[in-house]
Amino acid sequence: MSTMNPTPPPQFPTPLVPPRLSVRTALDWRTLLISRLNARAVDVDLFESYYDGQHPLQFATSKYREAFGNLFGAFADNWCQLVVDAPVERLKVVGFRTDGKNANEDAWSIWQRNALDVESVIAHTEAGKTGRCYLLVDPNGGEPRITVEHAAQMIVAHDPADRRKRLAALKRWLGDDGYAYVTLYLPDVVLKYESKKPLADYAKSVESVEWVARTGDAPEVTNPLGVVPVIPLENKPGLSGVAHSDLSPAIPLQNAVNKLCSDMIVASEYGAFPQRVVTGVEVPKDPETGQPLAAVELKSAMSRLWTFKPADAGVTSLPATDLNNFVTAIEMLIQDLAAQTRTPPHYLLAKMVNTSGDALAVAEAGLVAKCRTKALFFSDSWEEAIALALTAAGTPTEQSTTEAIWANPERVAQAVAVDAAVKKKTLGIPLPVIWLELGYTPDQIAEMEVIEESAAEAQLDATVEPLAAAPMPGTGSPLPPAPVTTN
Repeated sequence: MSTMNPTPPPQFPTPLVPPRLSVRTALDWRTLLISRLNARAVDVDLFESYYDGQHPLQFATSKYREAFGNLFGAFADNWCQLVVDAPVERLKVVGFRTDGKNANEDAWSIWQRNALDVESVIAHTEAGKTGRCYLLVDPNGGEPRITVEHAAQMIVAHDPADRRKRLAALKRWLGDDGYAYVTLYLPDVVLKYESKKPLADYAKSVESVEWVARTGDAPEVTNPLGVVPVIPLENKPGLSGVAHSDLSPAIPLQNAVNKLCSDMIVASEYGAFPQRVVTGVEVPKDPETGQPLAAVELKSAMSRLWTFKPADAGVTSLPATDLNNFVTAIEMLIQDLAAQTRTPPHYLLAKMVNTSGDALAVAEAGLVAKCRTKALFFSDSWEEAIALALTAAGTPTEQSTTEAIWANPERVAQAVAVDAAVKKKTLGIPLPVIWLELGYTPDQIAEMEVIEESAAEAQLDATVEPLAAAPMPGTGSPLPPAPVTTN
């Protein structure tokens, strides 16, 4: 009876398990977050390069590279920047609603003092470009500060059991003095470090940097907020904790467009003009070497005439290379780019002429829906940042009671919007709601409400005064003045 050896169980690599939460120290967090930040740097650099138009030439064969080398390496027909910027230009926070007396004004005052009208555009651009950026609420500088942080400098660790709970955050940057700096944010404390030597003195691996407590600054500061004050602003976040860049579907198509454009340039250089061919004519040769004379040329011009002695000599013409094949292929790829990124085709191809407003609305419907989805993703981050800033300023505020107000991302003709507003007014919809839909900010609406109240009081006074001066029916006397009561 033969015996068979049982099949050994499959061997799996041992997963990298970070230290347990109960024993994780500040040094553990610093080491773990720096390694994660280093791992992310490759993807961030890739998306940054494509947004800036620095595209490596892809899909080129070895023969192509042998013939042209890096001649077209710097060429890029950059569509990636437009894919990111198209929705950003329609994303605008115009105000906040919060509970409490004067809370709305306080929230908007914090927004303005931190220059977030501009910084929010940068944040939305970075999130669309690299997939995420971060909002840092610093409560230790007197008035609360909200700053936008880059994904290559900041990282946050979440609780694996609750992705909404932040356990730690880290910011790393290179100073003008050549030293590297790190700030570690924990729920109860903020720790600050610097490299022991200038970064150039270390090996190429950033893992070898020695960190010491920062000099010239408080190396340990209490965090009065009780939570990690770094809030991710993520674009299309997933349950796995991965945020998605708007450039992910665009990069392969961008590479194909660049290759076709470089092929078209080569074709235009070598074959985009007519060629003449002379047959039946013997090329003059050097009597000593027997080689064709390179200096022999047939120059053509309007005042020149070519004549040949052989009777069977002939001249034919080869047409120029048709470049429309490249144009058609490039347009097809750009249409695919528009569909996959939900960018309106007329943003990319610019071929819509005398198009009706309804057709434009349909063409931009995908972009509008994309902007509304982005507003949902970004709202919670801005609301939590404002709530933390209000808490740091002495007005305890919950994120659940804070709401960001966004401008309408849909472009509507002014006449159409006003006509709809008039119809809504007849239905009894309050004017502040209509004004908000027309694009006015909450501050402008508050000013208009004051003006409207003043106009209503003036109209009431203008109506009451003539009635007070009119004679009483049957007496011929004016109305008696209202009695004055004194205490």
